[in-house]
Amino acid sequence: MPLQLPAIDDRDHAALVRDTLALAAVHAPEWTHTGPSDPGVTLVELFAFMAESLLYRANLIPERNRLKFLQLLGVGLRPAQPARALVQFSNEAGERKTITLPSGLPLLAGAVPFLSDTGLDLPPVTGLVVFKRVVGSPDPALLDYYRQLYEATGRDFAGTGAAGDAAVEPVLYDSVQLADLPGALDIAAETVDGALWIALLAPPKPTAAELTNARAELAGRTLSIGLVPQPRETRARLQPGRPALPPPVLSAWCPKASADGSGTPGEYRRLDAVAPTGFPQQAGILQVTMPAQAGDIGTWAEAEPLEAGVGELPPQLTDEALAARLISWLRIDGLANAGVQLAWAGTHCAAVRQRSRVSRELLPPGDGSPEQRRRLSHGQVLAESVQLLVAQQPWALTDELEAAPAEGQPGAAVFALDAESGEIRFGDGARGARPPAGAEIAVRFDWASGAAGNVAAGAIKLGPTLPPGVKVSNPRAADGGIDAESAADGEKRIPLVLRHRDRAVSAEDFDAIIRETPQADVGRVEVLPAWHPELSPGLPGDQPGVVTCLLIPRRDPRRPDYPLPDADFIDAVCAHLAPRRLVTCEVLLRGPAYAGVWISVGIELHAGQGVAEVRERVRAALKAFLSPLPGEASATGWPLFKAVAALELATVAARVDGVLGVTALLLGDASGAQRDTVPMAGLQLPLIAGLSVSLGDPVPLSDLIGQGAGGTDGGSNVPPAIRLPVPRVPENC
Repeated sequence: MPLQLPAIDDRDHAALVRDTLALAAVHAPEWTHTGPSDPGVTLVELFAFMAESLLYRANLIPERNRLKFLQLLGVGLRPAQPARALVQFSNEAGERKTITLPSGLPLLAGAVPFLSDTGLDLPPVTGLVVFKRVVGSPDPALLDYYRQLYEATGRDFAGTGAAGDAAVEPVLYDSVQLADLPGALDIAAETVDGALWIALLAPPKPTAAELTNARAELAGRTLSIGLVPQPRETRARLQPGRPALPPPVLSAWCPKASADGSGTPGEYRRLDAVAPTGFPQQAGILQVTMPAQAGDIGTWAEAEPLEAGVGELPPQLTDEALAARLISWLRIDGLANAGVQLAWAGTHCAAVRQRSRVSRELLPPGDGSPEQRRRLSHGQVLAESVQLLVAQQPWALTDELEAAPAEGQPGAAVFALDAESGEIRFGDGARGARPPAGAEIAVRFDWASGAAGNVAAGAIKLGPTLPPGVKVSNPRAADGGIDAESAADGEKRIPLVLRHRDRAVSAEDFDAIIRETPQADVGRVEVLPAWHPELSPGLPGDQPGVVTCLLIPRRDPRRPDYPLPDADFIDAVCAHLAPRRLVTCEVLLRGPAYAGVWISVGIELHAGQGVAEVRERVRAALKAFLSPLPGEASATGWPLFKAVAALELATVAARVDGVLGVTALLLGDASGAQRDTVPMAGLQLPLIAGLSVSLGDPVPLSDLIGQGAGGTDGGSNVPPAIRLPVPRVPENC
């Protein structure tokens, strides 16, 4: 039987009035009139009202004690987490000079404040992101025409020249702007050269003097190129002594040509580049420094018609207005090798976080007493932003104030912070120093607004301190903002903290620690000890030293019914779990592998039931039954390693209110083949690829799936030839 917390006194107003009048009859028998109109009864009722308020406050003592225990254990409430975004600046109407924007630039999305994390150079140029997209399945006759055309120029397409020469295969491509794509770009699969190209353009209709000025302003400057990867199924592997996800190697190149167009076509100069932190797990900034001399910034003179855009040359700009503005090209390599699917890219970008800054707040001065406490004007403080001065001397933030040296020793000038409430604590002299009496205490800090910072794309468009003519916008929505933890949720974590002591040893420890991850709203965790998804065909228990964790976020705006952890989610869990695991344990963080199932069910209804309403109830019941997240149908979501059975789904449909019976239920696997059961192996969870609910007989699976509408790509045994990228000439000019 669970422990029940008794109330200190459970009497209410009516009971207090009744007990008082009963005692009055004993101690004052002459008081015989106790009706509601008697003045004495009125006084008794007033006393009962006041006593009931006191009893209510007394009954709060157990709750106060629990919160005090939470405080004594050092289990602070998690503060709000700031949203993050990428913004792009443009100098459309300002002075045609390079502007250097500092970090900490205040920006606004309506009334929600943001601050930039990095500064950047903003030269008077525009970056146009393009790539060479492979033409899928070109006409063989058209390829043969190009082959003959280039053989006439002396190229050896058949490989019949010197010994060891390989054949050359023309590969047609189209120059496509990244912004024109409806979805993400798979650089390895969709581009002909695995590169991302950025055309650096002068302002519209430039004169020769304006082109020269643009090169001069660009020389020696650093371009901040924003790269936003497509959120996708992501995984992390924590190995002893190694980083979870090694960063990709990115390089930037520009044509080795002069401003007058001289130089060897196809020869490039490597530029100094600083890779973005955390990329491609999260959006980042690639910082590329241009050549120091303006004369080294340019592109090659116009090539022969058959050579323009061929091979290693930049893609063709068919728009004459854009070609007239071209200053130079940037080529970004390494994205294909990293397997990046790029959702967006652009120049003149900076990372921003939702936060408000208090530049200098004066707290009550020190009084020399031990364990002094001060409270900031705002809670939800970002701990890394706090800078505290006592008597003009900086003090350091620590999370172990009780282990600090005694006053007067090195390292004693420390303080502790409760980031959720904004309370600052100082030492008692024996453990940490005390602010002297009369000492000025000044603090600089940032604080966050939580989920309110998850603004939509284009919402960040104001900058009070931006130079004239400079505009700003966020091309993608901000995310990562999480509200502060409530006291009730914090209390629930007390047993977990006492159990695992912030160390992941047992499966329950892994579950509890992962759910405490900041910036990750975890909806489901499945811990599979001694099991490796790539090496273990069976059930958990056959791979000692390995722990696999299945992670599913609570919400996914892109896939609300079948959420997948994106790169930021996995990265946050990885950073939180890495210092808390055993060094001898290899941890694999994985998202679910959804396996499609096709369901077609025929039902009969009770008399008087609405067809549309019952049909939707059946659909909702089947979706809830197969849901990967906990809900009303399941406390844990669909179990791992459990097959989907047609008879079980038919039972769920038959139990829906308004359904008289189920005529038949057809179940198909991902390929559409009808099965009685669809097995789920490893980290697979069911995904309803198609669901049909109809009166009478069910719709055949072939009609539901629409077989024959697509095809498959076949393999080829032809040895690879040297690919020669060739721009496709449009049929109509």
